[in-house]
Amino acid sequence: MQPRRLHHKTDLETLWCRRPACKCKCQLNSKGAKCGSIWGVSSADTLNVYRSTGPPVEDLAREAWLMERAAAGEASLFLTSWEGPVVVLGYAQKPTEADLEWCRSQGIPVLRRLTGGTGVVHRGDLGVGLALPQEHPWAEGIIGLYGRFLEVLAPALAAVGAEVSRLAEPRRASRVRSPVCFLDQLSDTLVVDGRKAVGCAQTRRGGAVLIHAAVLLGLDAGLYARIFGIAEDEVVAGLAPAVRGGDPHDVGQAVAEELAKALNLEAIRRPLDPVPKRFLEPYNRPRWYPSRHSNV
Repeated sequence: MQPRRLHHKTDLETLWCRRPACKCKCQLNSKGAKCGSIWGVSSADTLNVYRSTGPPVEDLAREAWLMERAAAGEASLFLTSWEGPVVVLGYAQKPTEADLEWCRSQGIPVLRRLTGGTGVVHRGDLGVGLALPQEHPWAEGIIGLYGRFLEVLAPALAAVGAEVSRLAEPRRASRVRSPVCFLDQLSDTLVVDGRKAVGCAQTRRGGAVLIHAAVLLGLDAGLYARIFGIAEDEVVAGLAPAVRGGDPHDVGQAVAEELAKALNLEAIRRPLDPVPKRFLEPYNRPRWYPSRHSNV
């Protein structure tokens, strides 16, 4: 069955900005999706599983596309691992918190993601993105979604040798956050020996929710320190791989199996179709690809 499109093209701002963007007077579809959403080809009992090793720009843009599809009723899991290094900033993070000039000189892309939080240096680690319709029971609350997500990730990682745990007493978010995602230990965290190994972030827009996890499989403390201008000792004291030297494919497989079971869905591996240009277009702008533009 071919996807059925509604009667308007998607307004790019529906997913790339937090403001409501359905400005026409069309009706919401039966899933509560804004105009332009795509009805998926999968059934309601399917978790579509996608894997990618890049390019990072296409993978980040694909997440916006998966959110559009989630608004139309699809549940998708997106597993990524980039050879890197690639710096990914949080949605509202200042690009100047990373050394853009040095990253340009080293050929290290600095990009921005849809979800919040702060910076991650991806280098052979595992990215986990779960896109769900906003009416899904898991999506009822921000804290609740983090809890359900981490309750699944913890045993999945344990199955491949990780010794991760939830924080017994998560810290409250500070007014001045570290520019490095892994140095903030909040409720969206899994730790190894008290050091952050898995960090999460989420976003809600356009009738969908997207929750991310960055799972450390190695650690280049010197690189983190150089990019974000913090002490290397601070990085070593705050971060630890969840599965040192773990294979992203094997770890991702364990995560996919546990998530499908928890969601009571059948995990189906899907091929990667080309990302529509409208989702790639934002990465031509300084905000979404800061290291490409010298005037940032």
